Amino acid sequence: MSSTGTAVGPLDLRFTVAQQFRPVDMIAPRFGQFDSAAETADEPPLPSPLPPVHECFRTGQGLVAPFGAVVCEVAEQQADSAVSAGWSTADGDALMVHYDAFQHEVSITVTTEGVTEVVARTPVTLRTPYRLAATLTGTRITAVAADDGTQGWRPLVIGDSLPFVDPRRPETLRDYRHTYGGRSARLSRVRAGYFGQVGLRDGHLVTYADGRPYRRDGRLLFTFGAAGMGFSQEAHWSVWALDPDAPERMEQVAKLFFTHDGLVTGDNAGQIVYDEDRDRFVIVVCGGNLPEPGVYVRHAQTSADILSGVHVIANERLAAPVDLSSWEPAIGLVDGRWHIAYANVVQLSPELEFHPVLVAAAEDGDYHEGLTVRATDPDVRRTEGCVLHRFATGWHLLATDDAQREYRVYDLALRQVGTLAAPFLPGGPHPQVVPLDDDDRDWLLVTFANVQFHEDVLGYGTEGDVVIMRGHAGRG
Repeated sequence: MSSTGTAVGPLDLRFTVAQQFRPVDMIAPRFGQFDSAAETADEPPLPSPLPPVHECFRTGQGLVAPFGAVVCEVAEQQADSAVSAGWSTADGDALMVHYDAFQHEVSITVTTEGVTEVVARTPVTLRTPYRLAATLTGTRITAVAADDGTQGWRPLVIGDSLPFVDPRRPETLRDYRHTYGGRSARLSRVRAGYFGQVGLRDGHLVTYADGRPYRRDGRLLFTFGAAGMGFSQEAHWSVWALDPDAPERMEQVAKLFFTHDGLVTGDNAGQIVYDEDRDRFVIVVCGGNLPEPGVYVRHAQTSADILSGVHVIANERLAAPVDLSSWEPAIGLVDGRWHIAYANVVQLSPELEFHPVLVAAAEDGDYHEGLTVRATDPDVRRTEGCVLHRFATGWHLLATDDAQREYRVYDLALRQVGTLAAPFLPGGPHPQVVPLDDDDRDWLLVTFANVQFHEDVLGYGTEGDVVIMRGHAGRG
């Protein structure tokens, strides 16, 4: 309700872009596990000189999901220097990135049962000081470098651990530890931990089941797909705390991974709601690859505090009507009945086509029980990025229409009642709106722009820039 006593709805809002920025981290700042610069009793100091490259050091830490990075800071090197970073087992199996200064080459190797395979290599010359990183995102291993300590990260070459080893299998991954080494080089620092991101996409507000924003310490919480070194299967889900007065200082506070089909994955692009009545978090998320085996909405519920720390959560496919694939779900408890919206894929080629679907759970049923279609809009071709929001005027579905380049505003019968007055950005950005005051005068719109990270090496899928729009309520 505004200060004039008029209920504010989505068509009353006007937004303009205020900020655009891109957090890029090989290791998420709060999720490091090893740092040679930190003096700890259980980790040996860096030796000098370093041992030969094939006699690497294994730290005592490993990963619970195949999303990690090892970063070596190289202060000095000689003509025959070599530096290695990656992961290895006590039995000698390894996933490694190597830089050979004499050969002027970076390579990626996979070692299993005593046999080493070079899965990728590229010519490159790195001059000190520089940083060399090995990243693992899903089954993809990437060599990344930052020259002279000041330039930004750039991927050098990518390789895949398959078919030799699948680090998504927990029984395989648990034996690997962060590993580093070198020859005739001086490393000033080595760090290892969980992979950060090269871009953020599909931001979704964490809410209570009834649609109210969920806050901690005055900050809003958002989930984002943290882009890895490639497409959606290289990404994972992350939770960020955002101060509306300083969104550029947003901080990653949780990493969420999922188990299904015997794998640990980084499913992403969905929503978390807190159900106060049952003291649980409800998760809807999407996982899988396009075009095969497809992408589908998956779900989970947990009483664990998944908004802080690292979590691996078992999820399962949502029993909701789908044609070919489904993604980017939103969820809310509307007038005591659970509703879930998602994009339903009706055509894969020659061009993807998808439109929004709204399903409702059975009366008095839980969120995943007895789901039936309440409404759909079959006349649109590329509408996704679903956001369910409870305005003072009632619940609405907001969705991105890539074909028309607009943010559609629907009622819950999925009749379009208008469009959101906000700059449209490329890449299907979620129109995630958030009221900032009790009278609904000031608002945020948190979304992303489809800006790729070194697409020439990594291919498409590494978007994007975080975009903060500021808005106010007022017609005209």
